[in-house]
Amino acid sequence: MNKRTWVNLLVGGVLAVVLALLVNKTSDVNHVEYGEIGTLLRQLKQIDAEWNVDVLRSKTGLNASYDPVASPLPVIESLDDLLRSKTDRFWSGRGDSAERILPLLDTYRQLMSSKVELIDRFKSQHSILRNSTRYLPSAASEVLLAGPAAGRDGLAAAVDRVLVDTLVYVNTPELVHVERVDASIARLRELARSLPAEAVQRVAGFSAHAETVLRQQQVGDRILKQLAVLPTARALDELADMHALEHEKLLVSQQTWRWVLVAYSAVLLVALGWLAWRLIASYRMLARVNQALTRSHAELKESQVHLVQSEKMSALGQMVAGIAHEINTPLAYVKGTFEVLREQVAPVAQLAANSVQFAQMLHLPNEQRDRARLQTLAHEFDKSTKEVAGSHVMDEMGQLLADGIHGIEQISEIVTNLKNFSRLDRAKVSEFAVHEGLESTLLLARNLLKNTVEIRRELAFDLPKIQCSPSQINQVFLNIITNAVHAMPADRTEPGVITLRTAREGDDMVRIEIQDNGSGIPANVLPKIFDPFYTTKPIGKGTGMGLSISFKIVQEHGGRILVDTEPGVGTVFSILLPLRPREPGTSGEPLPLAA
Repeated sequence: MNKRTWVNLLVGGVLAVVLALLVNKTSDVNHVEYGEIGTLLRQLKQIDAEWNVDVLRSKTGLNASYDPVASPLPVIESLDDLLRSKTDRFWSGRGDSAERILPLLDTYRQLMSSKVELIDRFKSQHSILRNSTRYLPSAASEVLLAGPAAGRDGLAAAVDRVLVDTLVYVNTPELVHVERVDASIARLRELARSLPAEAVQRVAGFSAHAETVLRQQQVGDRILKQLAVLPTARALDELADMHALEHEKLLVSQQTWRWVLVAYSAVLLVALGWLAWRLIASYRMLARVNQALTRSHAELKESQVHLVQSEKMSALGQMVAGIAHEINTPLAYVKGTFEVLREQVAPVAQLAANSVQFAQMLHLPNEQRDRARLQTLAHEFDKSTKEVAGSHVMDEMGQLLADGIHGIEQISEIVTNLKNFSRLDRAKVSEFAVHEGLESTLLLARNLLKNTVEIRRELAFDLPKIQCSPSQINQVFLNIITNAVHAMPADRTEPGVITLRTAREGDDMVRIEIQDNGSGIPANVLPKIFDPFYTTKPIGKGTGMGLSISFKIVQEHGGRILVDTEPGVGTVFSILLPLRPREPGTSGEPLPLAA
């Protein structure tokens, strides 16, 4: 491809890439995924709000347990991971938008991590609180069993007061109840000083559990307060607002790119329209040029036919004297034969006349016959018969007629070969016997070959007939044989020899070789022998078209001409022809000049 084609391809590629980028810019917002992100944010906000309510209910003691505070954790973790993946996928590659949204998402995740950590602490604390609370009634019973019978009522009242105040504080975690629990525990310990050692030990264990409940309840209250002040809801609102803001910017940018795409498409349509107009104009011009080329090609083909015919006439012109001599010899022989026949016809004519007169006399009735005349006619008839029979006129006439017919056949053969050789015969294809074509060519060139060149034949016995234009192939044979004769000067001592060989070439071709022992072709001349108008003969002795036309004829038949030459030794022209004609343009590789 030339430089202009590469430039056109480059420009087309750039235009296509720009169009693809614009289309991508106008369709890169995944509204479905954006809607899923919004849904996740709403779900997280709703769960967080319900979670905060449960925290407040737990703080105020409205929840029977702290399980509602811990139950949303698996759902929150799942939704949080899904939100992270969808946000990363949606905003990745969007530069400033991702830089503004991802930090807010990280902040929310940090807050949520803190909230989860507090919930875990709350669950541990609540487990300790619940176990200690459940054990308090059992510890109270152990204290009462270990106490003495005397004063049991006072001990029981003190234990019950600690138990009741502690359980009230657990259900209603207020500061006033903390003071009551501390006072109740202090009174119980004061009372336990007068009790036996075992009772004192049981009172100490019961008091420790009550204090544990009190401390764990206070720790739980602090954790719930920390949960209540974590701004997770605000972080979700900020994240949702930023998503909405950046999405709005994307929509505005997308709309802007759509207008750019519309303008770019309009420019492309105008450019394509202009190119289409140019293409139509170019097509019309191409059609006109093609018509002119078609006419020129037809004229060129016609000129080529006339050129081939002209070369035929030139070859015939060079041989016309010899051909005239070849015709004149049998013609003179026929003329002499007929002159002798004319002389020998007289006795036969006399015999015929006497036969007619004698037959007429015999047809007359007996009474009308002239016997003297009859005797005379019979004598003349007998004399003419003996003369004709004795001179062997009829035998000589038969031989003369045979000789004359042979001479006429020779003339007819020469004329037929001349006619076949000289006719235009443009595209007529028929079966052709290669050996007969060679013999016909040798007959035309007989005067050129006679007494100067020996013809040797090495012909294949089973050579099949081929489909071709016979007159054109004969012209090729004649051109090459004529060149072979001219390559053997008459003044040399060595006798000239032309060897004709035929053979099968593969399954679908035949090979015809015409070899001479002439002077050969010089190395500087060999590449030019098939060039039109190139000749090494003197001016007026050759047109330089013989081998060029032969090359073209063989090429059009789907064959090849190979040349093998050695200066001072001779040349072999090998003609390879297919058995069946091939379609135009399938003759194969370029034709070589050397075998």
